[in-house]
Amino acid sequence: MIVESGAGSQPAAASQAASKATGRRGLLAFFALIGVLVAAAVVGGILPRLTRQKALLAATETQTEQRPIVEVATARPAPTRSTLDLPGDMQALVDSPVFARVDGYLRTRLVDYGDRVKTGQLLAEIDTPELDQQIRQARATILQSQSALNEVRADLDLSKANLNLARLTVERWRRLAKGGVVARQEADQKEADFAVTEAQVAKAQASIATTQETVRANEANLHRLEEMKAFARITAPFDGVITARNVDIGTLVNSGNGGVARELFHIAQIQVLRIFVNVPQTNVASMHPGQTAELRVEELPGQVFSARVTRIANALDATSRAMLTVLEVPNPRGVLMPGMYAQVRFSTGRAEAAVIVPGDVLILGRQGPRVAVVAPDHRIHLRQIRIGQDLGSEIEVVSGLAAGEVVVANPSDAVRENALVEVRNIGK
Repeated sequence: MIVESGAGSQPAAASQAASKATGRRGLLAFFALIGVLVAAAVVGGILPRLTRQKALLAATETQTEQRPIVEVATARPAPTRSTLDLPGDMQALVDSPVFARVDGYLRTRLVDYGDRVKTGQLLAEIDTPELDQQIRQARATILQSQSALNEVRADLDLSKANLNLARLTVERWRRLAKGGVVARQEADQKEADFAVTEAQVAKAQASIATTQETVRANEANLHRLEEMKAFARITAPFDGVITARNVDIGTLVNSGNGGVARELFHIAQIQVLRIFVNVPQTNVASMHPGQTAELRVEELPGQVFSARVTRIANALDATSRAMLTVLEVPNPRGVLMPGMYAQVRFSTGRAEAAVIVPGDVLILGRQGPRVAVVAPDHRIHLRQIRIGQDLGSEIEVVSGLAAGEVVVANPSDAVRENALVEVRNIGK
């Protein structure tokens, strides 16, 4: 029994051991498979990333080593004489409204818009019934005062006759009084009568002087009214052209230029025109009386008129920082008209050397206007400049830049101080 029992247990143990070995191999294979999968996942995710990072680093290094390409322009010397174009306001040399000097009704009107008139030419006539009545009254007053003067002169003659009689009488009474023929009281009475008569003569003489002054005053008043009557004829004060007419026949006209009075005509003298120009502060020093300029009007293409500076204000406007300059231009043919917009070109010597560069080279910022100058070693240097005239597509630089220096056009963010660049095009 003992023998049988041992022999039968050996195959069972072997089978159990084999089964355990198979389980270990399967477990190891499973973990190996897991490891392979994990390794594959790690390799599949990291390798592309590393590749991209390497490519990015390579591109960055290439970009760092590559210099930005810029377009440049060369600063050229500005002309020795500069021109300055400014807008001008054209006005008549003399521009005057014509008002009535007397009240009345417009009787005749002899001119209209655009008529050319000469000095003293009759423009219109005014009916003045009230003024005519005042003139008649003044004449009657003169006649009345002259009659009063004649009356006073007659009184003077009478007073002188009475004075002569009184003188003879008092002389007789003086002799009689000395001889004791008459009483002293009666002689004194005659002396008093003589003195009264003398006073009457002096009064008559003073009345004559007063009446003569009254006559002269009345004559002066008549002369004033007659002078006023002369203003019923409206005449041209100077040679010119009628630019406005505001009344017609029958219109009630009031004298003066205030209240309800209205302007009758407006006359402009256009044989010579004035041009008012505001010159900027930077160009004020080059302006002086007698200086010539060219005048152009857009509506008259190809025609250039010669103007001359006649007045300068010698003071700048506090708001615009510009100085008013007045020019005159002859206009014998009348082709220029008051109110036209004109362009005035001044030609002046340049006070300081300047260069011309394209307008797109400017770098504007808090530091003021600057340009990017390209040194011979292709290194950028930002330089501050001072601008003179703005010529449109180009600008005038009066300091900070020399002729022949190369500047960057249309500078980008890559244009920085000490940056190295490559030049592609050079513009003149």
